[in-house]
Amino acid sequence: MLKLTQNLGQQGLMAVARLGRRFMFLLSTLAGCAGLIRRFHLLIKQLYSVGVLTLVIIVVAGLFVGMVLGLQGYNTLVDFGAEESLGVVVALTLVREL
Repeated sequence: MLKLTQNLGQQGLMAVARLGRRFMFLLSTLAGCAGLIRRFHLLIKQLYSVGVLTLVIIVVAGLFVGMVLGLQGYNTLVDFGAEESLGVVVALTLVREL
């Protein structure tokens, strides 16, 4: 009975400790976000450079990967007489792998 009470108390203390760590993490996150309000233009500039400006790289990489998949897929599908399904194969491969 004593062991059961000790285990129950230990579990309760561990739960309160976890809750406290989560609350401290929340407070530190909110404190970090307060600095973003003062430098909001910098945040927008960084989001633009990370998101919009990398779109060209993504498009070029997708284009070349699609061309290689198309060339290799066509050579393989010709053997089976199924070259009309090349577009579907390339699209599914790009979606699945990238």
